[in-house]
Amino acid sequence: MNEKDIENMIKLLDGFAQSEESRLKVNASEELEQGETKKQYHHGRCDIGSPWAKGLCFDVLEDNEINP
Repeated sequence: MNEKDIENMIKLLDGFAQSEESRLKVNASEELEQGETKKQYHHGRCDIGSPWAKGLCFDVLEDNEINP
């Protein structure tokens, strides 16, 4: 990592902080050209493939347990 890489990362983070988006995940990739970025949209706040996303939450009370 060199000084230019650090400056580019700071620029990326500053731009994100000024945006209206609430999540950021950064992956370094040899597949992209230097300086190229890729953005992927995430549907919702839960992790894709998680028990929450699949409706298989193990620690949530069922309706009949909340209002017997």
